Amino acid sequence: MVIATGLIFTVSADLRLSSLREVHHELLMRVGLFEESDLTKVHVVRAGVPEDLITSEMSNCKIWRYRLSIPAKYHLCYQNHQGLVKADAPGGLGGSSRTWGSPNPEPSEVVFSVSFVQDNGEWTLSVNHIGGASSHAVPKDFDINSVDDLVVEEVVDFGVTRSFSADEPICLLRIREKNEALNRDGTKKQGLYRGFVFYLFEKQREKAFSAWASGQV
Repeated sequence: MVIATGLIFTVSADLRLSSLREVHHELLMRVGLFEESDLTKVHVVRAGVPEDLITSEMSNCKIWRYRLSIPAKYHLCYQNHQGLVKADAPGGLGGSSRTWGSPNPEPSEVVFSVSFVQDNGEWTLSVNHIGGASSHAVPKDFDINSVDDLVVEEVVDFGVTRSFSADEPICLLRIREKNEALNRDGTKKQGLYRGFVFYLFEKQREKAFSAWASGQV
Protein backbone atom coordinates (compact mmCIF):
# COMPACT_ATOMS: atom_id res chain seq x y z
CA MET A 1 0.00 0.00 0.00
CA VAL A 2 2.87 2.37 0.87
CA ILE A 3 4.61 1.51 -2.41
CA ALA A 4 1.42 2.17 -4.39
CA THR A 5 0.87 5.51 -2.65
CA GLY A 6 4.46 6.54 -3.33
CA LEU A 7 4.11 5.55 -6.97
CA ILE A 8 0.94 7.63 -7.35
CA PHE A 9 2.66 10.62 -5.72
CA THR A 10 5.67 10.28 -8.03
CA VAL A 11 3.49 10.06 -11.14
CA SER A 12 1.44 13.07 -9.99
CA ALA A 13 4.59 15.11 -9.30
CA ASP A 14 6.04 14.18 -12.69
CA LEU A 15 2.83 15.28 -14.41
CA ARG A 16 2.87 18.63 -12.60
CA LEU A 17 6.54 19.12 -13.48
CA SER A 18 5.82 18.28 -17.12
CA SER A 19 2.93 20.75 -17.14
CA LEU A 20 5.11 23.48 -15.64
CA ARG A 21 7.78 22.83 -18.25
CA GLU A 22 5.18 23.15 -21.01
CA VAL A 23 3.96 26.46 -19.56
CA HIS A 24 7.54 27.71 -19.27
CA HIS A 25 8.27 26.73 -22.87
CA GLU A 26 5.08 28.43 -24.08
CA LEU A 27 6.03 31.63 -22.25
CA LEU A 28 9.52 31.49 -23.73
CA MET A 29 8.08 31.22 -27.23
CA ARG A 30 5.12 33.60 -26.89
CA VAL A 31 6.13 36.25 -24.37
CA GLY A 32 9.91 35.96 -24.23
CA LEU A 33 11.45 35.32 -20.82
CA PHE A 34 14.87 36.57 -19.79
CA GLU A 35 17.04 33.71 -18.59
CA GLU A 36 19.99 35.92 -17.64
CA SER A 37 20.14 38.06 -14.50
CA ASP A 38 23.26 40.23 -14.95
CA LEU A 39 21.78 43.74 -14.67
CA THR A 40 24.92 45.36 -16.09
CA LYS A 41 24.28 43.87 -19.54
CA VAL A 42 21.71 44.24 -22.30
CA HIS A 43 19.59 41.10 -22.70
CA VAL A 44 17.45 40.44 -25.77
CA VAL A 45 14.69 37.88 -26.36
CA ARG A 46 12.31 37.50 -29.25
CA ALA A 47 8.64 37.76 -28.30
CA GLY A 48 5.41 36.97 -30.09
CA VAL A 49 2.73 39.55 -30.76
CA PRO A 50 0.23 39.78 -27.85
CA GLU A 51 -3.17 38.35 -28.75
CA ASP A 52 -4.94 41.63 -27.97
CA LEU A 53 -2.85 43.35 -30.65
CA ILE A 54 -3.58 40.81 -33.38
CA THR A 55 -6.10 42.00 -35.97
CA SER A 56 -7.47 40.53 -39.19
CA GLU A 57 -5.29 42.94 -41.18
CA MET A 58 -2.18 41.30 -39.72
CA SER A 59 -2.63 38.19 -41.87
CA ASN A 60 -0.45 39.91 -44.46
CA CYS A 61 2.28 41.03 -42.06
CA LYS A 62 5.85 40.02 -41.36
CA ILE A 63 6.69 40.92 -37.75
CA TRP A 64 9.85 40.73 -35.67
CA ARG A 65 9.30 41.77 -32.06
CA TYR A 66 11.95 41.84 -29.34
CA ARG A 67 11.98 42.54 -25.61
CA LEU A 68 15.13 44.13 -24.25
CA SER A 69 16.32 44.31 -20.66
CA ILE A 70 18.65 47.30 -20.31
CA PRO A 71 20.90 48.41 -17.44
CA ALA A 72 20.27 51.43 -15.26
CA LYS A 73 21.23 54.76 -16.89
CA TYR A 74 21.59 53.09 -20.30
CA HIS A 75 20.90 55.84 -22.85
CA LEU A 76 19.62 53.75 -25.73
CA CYS A 77 19.85 54.87 -29.34
CA TYR A 78 18.29 53.20 -32.38
CA GLN A 79 19.48 53.52 -35.95
CA ASN A 80 17.50 52.24 -38.93
CA HIS A 81 18.88 52.13 -42.45
CA GLN A 82 16.98 51.26 -45.60
CA GLY A 83 18.17 51.23 -49.18
CA LEU A 84 21.63 49.78 -49.74
CA VAL A 85 23.03 48.13 -46.61
CA LYS A 86 26.23 46.37 -45.65
CA ALA A 87 26.37 42.68 -44.79
CA ASP A 88 28.32 43.04 -41.56
CA ALA A 89 28.16 46.66 -40.39
CA PRO A 90 25.79 49.62 -40.08
CA GLY A 91 25.57 52.30 -42.73
CA GLY A 92 25.34 52.13 -46.50
CA LEU A 93 23.51 54.26 -49.04
CA GLY A 94 19.91 55.41 -48.88
CA GLY A 95 17.71 56.62 -46.05
CA SER A 96 18.51 56.36 -42.36
CA SER A 97 17.10 57.60 -39.09
CA ARG A 98 18.44 57.77 -35.55
CA THR A 99 16.31 58.17 -32.44
CA TRP A 100 16.97 58.19 -28.71
CA GLY A 101 15.16 57.16 -25.58
CA SER A 102 15.65 58.74 -22.16
CA PRO A 103 17.94 56.85 -19.76
CA ASN A 104 16.15 55.18 -16.86
CA PRO A 105 17.71 55.45 -13.37
CA GLU A 106 16.81 51.79 -12.78
CA PRO A 107 17.16 48.66 -14.95
CA SER A 108 14.17 48.49 -17.27
CA GLU A 109 12.57 46.64 -20.16
CA VAL A 110 11.63 48.00 -23.57
CA VAL A 111 10.05 46.55 -26.71
CA PHE A 112 11.35 46.97 -30.25
CA SER A 113 9.38 45.77 -33.27
CA VAL A 114 9.73 45.76 -37.04
CA SER A 115 6.64 45.11 -39.14
CA PHE A 116 6.18 44.80 -42.88
CA VAL A 117 2.51 45.41 -43.62
CA GLN A 118 0.87 44.75 -46.97
CA ASP A 119 -2.03 46.90 -48.12
CA ASN A 120 -3.48 46.88 -51.64
CA GLY A 121 -0.49 44.95 -52.91
CA GLU A 122 2.09 47.38 -51.50
CA TRP A 123 4.35 46.84 -48.50
CA THR A 124 5.13 49.39 -45.79
CA LEU A 125 7.84 49.10 -43.16
CA SER A 126 6.78 50.13 -39.65
CA VAL A 127 9.30 50.50 -36.81
CA ASN A 128 8.14 50.91 -33.20
CA HIS A 129 10.21 51.46 -30.06
CA ILE A 130 10.42 53.57 -26.93
CA GLY A 131 11.83 56.49 -28.92
CA GLY A 132 8.79 56.64 -31.20
CA ALA A 133 7.48 55.10 -34.40
CA SER A 134 8.18 55.55 -38.10
CA SER A 135 6.96 54.20 -41.44
CA HIS A 136 8.84 53.74 -44.69
CA ALA A 137 7.83 52.64 -48.17
CA VAL A 138 9.21 49.32 -49.39
CA PRO A 139 10.29 49.16 -53.07
CA LYS A 140 7.73 47.29 -55.15
CA ASP A 141 10.37 44.94 -56.51
CA PHE A 142 11.70 44.04 -53.05
CA ASP A 143 9.84 40.80 -52.35
CA ILE A 144 9.60 40.75 -48.56
CA ASN A 145 6.84 38.15 -48.93
CA SER A 146 9.47 35.58 -49.98
CA VAL A 147 11.74 35.72 -46.94
CA ASP A 148 13.33 32.39 -47.91
CA ASP A 149 14.86 34.18 -50.90
CA LEU A 150 16.37 36.86 -48.64
CA VAL A 151 19.09 36.89 -45.98
CA VAL A 152 17.39 37.44 -42.61
CA GLU A 153 19.75 37.88 -39.66
CA GLU A 154 17.97 38.09 -36.31
CA VAL A 155 19.69 38.99 -33.07
CA VAL A 156 17.93 36.05 -31.43
CA ASP A 157 15.18 33.54 -32.14
CA PHE A 158 12.30 32.43 -29.92
CA GLY A 159 13.16 30.68 -26.67
CA VAL A 160 16.71 32.04 -26.39
CA THR A 161 18.28 34.95 -24.48
CA ARG A 162 21.31 36.80 -25.87
CA SER A 163 23.37 39.11 -23.70
CA PHE A 164 25.66 41.99 -24.66
CA SER A 165 28.00 44.37 -22.87
CA ALA A 166 26.46 47.80 -22.35
CA ASP A 167 29.04 49.44 -24.65
CA GLU A 168 28.50 46.94 -27.48
CA PRO A 169 26.47 47.92 -30.58
CA ILE A 170 23.75 45.37 -31.31
CA CYS A 171 22.36 44.50 -34.72
CA LEU A 172 18.76 43.65 -33.87
CA LEU A 173 17.71 42.70 -37.39
CA ARG A 174 19.12 42.74 -40.90
CA ILE A 175 17.05 41.83 -43.96
CA ARG A 176 18.77 41.99 -47.34
CA GLU A 177 18.94 40.41 -50.74
CA LYS A 178 21.44 37.61 -51.26
CA ASN A 179 23.23 39.24 -54.17
CA GLU A 180 24.97 42.60 -54.26
CA ALA A 181 23.03 45.49 -55.75
CA LEU A 182 23.75 46.47 -59.35
CA ASN A 183 24.79 49.74 -60.90
CA ARG A 184 22.96 50.97 -63.99
CA ASP A 185 25.67 49.48 -66.20
CA GLY A 186 25.13 46.05 -64.64
CA THR A 187 28.27 46.03 -62.50
CA LYS A 188 28.01 45.16 -58.82
CA LYS A 189 27.97 47.68 -56.00
CA GLN A 190 30.73 46.08 -53.97
CA GLY A 191 29.64 45.17 -50.44
CA LEU A 192 26.19 46.74 -50.74
CA TYR A 193 22.85 44.94 -50.80
CA ARG A 194 19.29 46.16 -51.09
CA GLY A 195 17.64 45.81 -47.71
CA PHE A 196 17.04 47.08 -44.20
CA VAL A 197 19.07 47.03 -40.99
CA PHE A 198 18.28 48.01 -37.39
CA TYR A 199 20.88 48.72 -34.70
CA LEU A 200 20.84 49.56 -31.00
CA PHE A 201 23.74 51.21 -29.16
CA GLU A 202 24.47 53.30 -26.09
CA LYS A 203 24.45 57.03 -26.87
CA GLN A 204 27.83 57.54 -25.22
CA ARG A 205 29.20 55.33 -28.01
CA GLU A 206 27.55 57.41 -30.75
CA LYS A 207 30.79 58.87 -32.13
CA ALA A 208 32.41 55.43 -32.42
CA PHE A 209 29.25 53.98 -33.95
CA SER A 210 29.07 56.76 -36.56
CA ALA A 211 32.71 56.20 -37.48
CA TRP A 212 32.04 52.49 -37.94
CA ALA A 213 28.93 53.16 -40.05
CA SER A 214 30.84 55.54 -42.32
CA GLY A 215 33.70 53.09 -42.80
CA GLN A 216 36.27 55.12 -40.88
CA VAL A 217 37.16 52.17 -38.63
